[in-house]
Amino acid sequence: PHKQTNENKQNFTSKQNSRTTMSAENDPAVAAEPEVEEDEEDLEKLQAEIARMEAEAARIAQETEDLEKETTSSSGGAGASTASAAGNKGKSGEGVASATGDKANTDGHSIYVGQVDYSTTPEELLSHFESCGTVERVTIVCDKFTGRPKGFAYLEFQVS
Repeated sequence: PHKQTNENKQNFTSKQNSRTTMSAENDPAVAAEPEVEEDEEDLEKLQAEIARMEAEAARIAQETEDLEKETTSSSGGAGASTASAAGNKGKSGEGVASATGDKANTDGHSIYVGQVDYSTTPEELLSHFESCGTVERVTIVCDKFTGRPKGFAYLEFQVS
């Protein structure tokens, strides 16, 4: 039994020696230093990128504000109707009516056309209704999700 104790002591001592002779390469504290430097560099790059993006966002906000002021002062608030008219263009053959025109006046010169074949083009409607007067705009209403025609259209005629 006494020999076993000495063998155990020798094993324990050899394990301690192997632990104390661990090289600097295997030391986690020493190995972490380059990673910390890389992380700091990455952090600095990200902070610089964030600062650049914030500056760009501020510039865009200022330009938007200036543009809104310019649009409001020059057109008397008609800028919003221009944007909505351009957004609702859909499949029109002749474009969007000018925003300066009076809506009631435009409605007075527009007609609704029902039972329009789904394959009809704005040019076909234009040629069909030319005998009634000069057609200013043709709008074939389409489904906003599928983009397919709904089967009706609006035509706006030019004021003589």
